[in-house]
Amino acid sequence: MKIGAVIAALGTAPLLLYIIFGPSDGNPIGLGLLAWASWLVGGVVIVVALLRRKFRPTR
Repeated sequence: MKIGAVIAALGTAPLLLYIIFGPSDGNPIGLGLLAWASWLVGGVVIVVALLRRKFRPTR
């Protein structure tokens, strides 16, 4: 589950850095799409991890 959060954070970091240090009139569409996609992928990874944990076969 932690890797899903890491994926989302790493995908969002460039957009946040651009907002903090970039020009005030910039329009980072590509970085926004990267952040959106990383949250989608990270969310899927978290859901899969939760489902695997719930349905783990007992030994």
